[in-house]
Amino acid sequence: MRLRLAYTLLTISLLGMSIDSDAALRNYESRLDNAEWSMQGSVIQCQLAQDIPHYGTAVFTSEASRRPNMQFELKMRRYYPQRILSASLNAHPPHWRHNLESVNMGDVPMFPSSTPVSIEDQTAWELLTELERGLFPTFSYPALVSDRDEVNVAISAVNFQPVYDKFLQCVSNLLPYSFDDIAETQLYFEFDRHTFTRKTRDALARIGAWLAADKSLELVLLAGHTDNKGSLRYNLRLGKKRADAVKRFFEDAGIPSSQIKVQSFADFQPQSSNATPEGRARNRRVMIKMIK
Repeated sequence: MRLRLAYTLLTISLLGMSIDSDAALRNYESRLDNAEWSMQGSVIQCQLAQDIPHYGTAVFTSEASRRPNMQFELKMRRYYPQRILSASLNAHPPHWRHNLESVNMGDVPMFPSSTPVSIEDQTAWELLTELERGLFPTFSYPALVSDRDEVNVAISAVNFQPVYDKFLQCVSNLLPYSFDDIAETQLYFEFDRHTFTRKTRDALARIGAWLAADKSLELVLLAGHTDNKGSLRYNLRLGKKRADAVKRFFEDAGIPSSQIKVQSFADFQPQSSNATPEGRARNRRVMIKMIK
């Protein structure tokens, strides 16, 4: 009987979840022989993830932005609405690294959602640092069903370094701006022209680099404007020519024509006074608004 019980407990442990005889401790972590890290990346987002058997996924994410950023999320496969205020976070060495000491990383807030833990920037980088050192960051908190029980969720450092190197390379290649930075863009034109200036081409290149990686664009609104020089009929045509030139850029980038809306406002909506050359230069523009 004892031999059968020992065999049962060993089998549960090998599956990645161990429960002691009083059901007081629930451990979730990848088996040592199949701990796997995966990495997906582009110039707009990099993700590093590990599946935690019977629990969920640990995910590190960095996104294109003006400032460096890092986010860690612990995702559960099953959502329990019960609120847990916090979890203690400790980085433990594996049993074969007995020369290393555990690191107390403090408490982290937990929320009643399918993503109970969300950590940003410095603390997320600290988690990565401990994994790089070979430690297993572990979240411990009361069980959702019974406060007598404790849950330990460990992120394994096994097989971490090779994928982490690729992740860091991906992060270094992220664009230095976000979608919000380009979602509304003004393109300016020379007097009586609808061809692109060097600054206009640079702005379009930024948008093009984003669109090459992000295929989720749903709608592009293009509004052509002019200064007050010329007749209304002429300026309506000129505003449309400017917007149409930008439309061709988006079509070349793979955006279907049906998702691009063009309108000319001539000189009806100046953003600056037409009384000065500087003001008129700011009015000769196409306003781009991209919607996802």
